[in-house]
Amino acid sequence: MRVTLTKALEKFITEKVRAGGYSNPSEVVREALRELRARDDPAEIDTQELAELLLPAVRGPHRPLTEKHFGELRQRARRKPASR
Repeated sequence: MRVTLTKALEKFITEKVRAGGYSNPSEVVREALRELRARDDPAEIDTQELAELLLPAVRGPHRPLTEKHFGELRQRARRKPASR
């Protein structure tokens, strides 16, 4: 896909990259399109926010849960008084 931009838009994109917020012009354009999509579809904002919250956790270090972990969770749940 090719898109033709005005000189003013090209300058704007170049300044955004130069300011350090983006690695390249494509990132600027993608961000602008995401914002446009979010404005058209408010659910898109929720999806993006959820992804930003979940992805670091998913990509981070993990350790497998063992029977010991589940046993500790059961004990904690039994000790916790029921709220009424």
